[in-house]
Amino acid sequence: MLQKNIETVRAVFEAESRAHTEDFFAPFSADSRFWMNGNSPSTGALQGVPAMKAVFEAFMNALASGISMTITNVVAAGDWVVTETEGRAETKDGRPYNSHYVQLWKFRDSEIVDFREYLDTKLLADTFRF
Repeated sequence: MLQKNIETVRAVFEAESRAHTEDFFAPFSADSRFWMNGNSPSTGALQGVPAMKAVFEAFMNALASGISMTITNVVAAGDWVVTETEGRAETKDGRPYNSHYVQLWKFRDSEIVDFREYLDTKLLADTFRF
């Protein structure tokens, strides 16, 4: 099960690189919880896929094309997968958006039920206005 969960996470990142909303959210449960550190309208806690999709689509709409996420470390134990990643993207107006992340993914059966992301919120705020 741990390897299957890791492969699910890899598939989510691959969908993000293509900015493909439906593939990105396919493994999330309908009532999943999303949390991102920070104090902007796009951070904090969100409940359910529709709320998560709104933030995801606003982010993707600000990019020239998706964001390429490279997993630098992955650990899986119990119901959790933890990833450390590097993201590389470009905004529609040509500015780079390159950052480092740590994500925590909680699974129930084969669905993601909790997603937590830690990132550079200053870089996010300086690059985007949402």
